Amino acid sequence: MPYKTGKLKGELTTPEIRKLIRAHNVLVSIKIPKGAKREDIMALVKKNGYEVNHEKQALVPKVQMQRKKTIGLKKAQEITKPKPLTEEQKKKKQQAKQKKAGEKAFLKKAIPAPPKPSKPSKGIKVGKPPPKSKKEDEVRPARIGAPPIPKAKEFVKIGGRPSGKKVDTNTPKNVGIVDTTKPKKPKKTKEEKLANRKKFADIKTREENLKRVKKLGILVDAINQFNQMEVGKSLKKPLRTANEDKSKLIEKIVAYDIDKVIDIDIPDKVERKKMTDEEKQQKKKQKQEEAKIGREKEKPFKGLRQFIGKLYAKYNKLLRDNQYKDVKSLLKKMQNEFDEAFKELEEQAEEKDIELDDGVYEELEEVLEQNKNQLKDIAERGLKGEFTAEFKKAQKEKARKERDSR
Repeated sequence: MPYKTGKLKGELTTPEIRKLIRAHNVLVSIKIPKGAKREDIMALVKKNGYEVNHEKQALVPKVQMQRKKTIGLKKAQEITKPKPLTEEQKKKKQQAKQKKAGEKAFLKKAIPAPPKPSKPSKGIKVGKPPPKSKKEDEVRPARIGAPPIPKAKEFVKIGGRPSGKKVDTNTPKNVGIVDTTKPKKPKKTKEEKLANRKKFADIKTREENLKRVKKLGILVDAINQFNQMEVGKSLKKPLRTANEDKSKLIEKIVAYDIDKVIDIDIPDKVERKKMTDEEKQQKKKQKQEEAKIGREKEKPFKGLRQFIGKLYAKYNKLLRDNQYKDVKSLLKKMQNEFDEAFKELEEQAEEKDIELDDGVYEELEEVLEQNKNQLKDIAERGLKGEFTAEFKKAQKEKARKERDSR
């Protein structure tokens, strides 16, 4: 029956739509995916060229064709009814039932029933113990508490080797207290600590020296020479050099003391010259002067730089209002406005006798060109419909499907 209330009033229920589709599947194959929801089923119906007519309670083809038939709910119920069993199938079903019943009866005979609980005698009331005699308390010894249950750690597994204390052999085989504490390592002497520090310091300095080698070929040649020597041949496998980066080659050279056996051409360390206080002050002043000159060069162009930003905002709005069409004419107008503004700037500079820097002008022209390219890109994307709500919705749906597939 269709829904009687709510948003879906007058529409068929989801199980009814499923029934219609099952009936349709008998005639034309539409497979419903497992766990499909109402929205998915409706989309599947539309995809196969059908519509759900909720008033007529039927699946109706969008375009009437010979191979697509209208399927009603009554017809669907008839088609989806289970087929009647043949006499052979009925016999087999009866035999299976009898077999199952026979197995149950055999198990009942084979397994004896549990004994019934004995009834209490009439003299003793259920739930109340008999009264204690005083003599019995005098004779009975005092009750001693049970020893504490040992923890799982204190048990020894069968066939296991306990660490620490030895297990008492007089006790049962698989029971015994084990000392699980790890034995403490002996403390290193000062001499040993000093030797270790020296060793690590030596490794670090050797690695730093080898890092100064710019050509990998020098390190590769050193390892290949070591492989041909007796020390290298005594190894199970020769040291690998193919497809190894610089850090791995250095690790091998240091680990096998190759730099101690073979002379590697390591360039000398370039020590930076330490600046005096006077030199530092002089450099600081030089930077300050350069910054001052740069500010003076930039000062006349300050207004023009701001004007470029306003131009971009203005023509970006015009482009969107024009629905991303006729971008070439808009960019031409933008360039003309910039040229006029620069002419005005030149006139003002001549009046005030200010020299305009060519480098700053070229930089501003580059900024304008970047803005124009950006507007072209916006126009291309706008014509494709990338800024519409539908496109954004489709992109979100695509991203969601990708996440779900992972």
